[in-house]
Amino acid sequence: MKNMNVSRSAAISLAGAVFIAASAPLTALAGGHTDHLASLERVELGGNTLAYLDVGAENAPAVMLIHGIPTSSYLFRDVAPEIAAAGYRVIAPDLMGFGASDKPTDPAAYATEARSARLLALADHLGVEDFAIVLHDVGGITGWQLVADAPDRLSAVVATNTIAGLAGVTPAPAVMQIMGQQATPQEVFAPMATPEGAEALALMWLEQGWFGPGSVPESDAAVYAADIEGANIVYETFFMQAVRAFMMGEEQRNATLAAYSGPTAIIFGEQDAYFDADVVIADLQARLGTPDANITRIPDAGHYLQAHEPAAYVSALTGFLDAAITE
Repeated sequence: MKNMNVSRSAAISLAGAVFIAASAPLTALAGGHTDHLASLERVELGGNTLAYLDVGAENAPAVMLIHGIPTSSYLFRDVAPEIAAAGYRVIAPDLMGFGASDKPTDPAAYATEARSARLLALADHLGVEDFAIVLHDVGGITGWQLVADAPDRLSAVVATNTIAGLAGVTPAPAVMQIMGQQATPQEVFAPMATPEGAEALALMWLEQGWFGPGSVPESDAAVYAADIEGANIVYETFFMQAVRAFMMGEEQRNATLAAYSGPTAIIFGEQDAYFDADVVIADLQARLGTPDANITRIPDAGHYLQAHEPAAYVSALTGFLDAAITE
């Protein structure tokens, strides 16, 4: 176990179309999840515990994998060891409010700036000065804030099925309710207080990100349903703060990304029902200035490309990093 002293720190039910109920109760969490939890380390940052995966040699080039919703570092359980085997130190945090990390009730804990500062504090704790960030899903919101806050500490930025704007986006049904002002975040996410509500919301997100109803492995559904149970405050705050800031901050974000001078790459599962691959890749490329040579499309992967095509994901990521930061 590594040194745990921080060096410096910086509802109501909706229409049936929104909640997709499981046909049968989910089974108990798989043994693989127990193993994953046992592999996590923990550190106290700002009075709350952050859990994280840390694999690979301590002196190897560092890569931080940043998850979205409703996932956690569990999403990277298969790819992290392979990236580490390729010569990298892989750090995959459970963002505050997710996975094995604490779920504080203070809304300030979930502000985008607080998420960015917390990840920088984690890097400080681990003695990591420079690191690449790999962004997935709404983990991109936190990642773009990192680019704004500490561009000199980022050796590379990799976008994997994430967005920097709203072009080509098909939100999940519950999110559509919020964006259309048909329901408040509090109303949409209140059901997370119960196991049944958490399960329904987890399946809603996962099925659209996999390949439709019945396509999500039962073990994954069980893990993420358990993760988000009781996390309604987390989601309410995220959508009230981070998403609003994201939607209103396009001009500043464009300036931030245009000013970033480090290498960038885009790795994208083409069968993504959330993000139209053609539209979103073009949008990301324009904002990041990513050269064509650093764009990889994975034809048979959906939104959760790390789980759908792990070998292709690892090959594309390590190939880019080998050329960009280790030459």
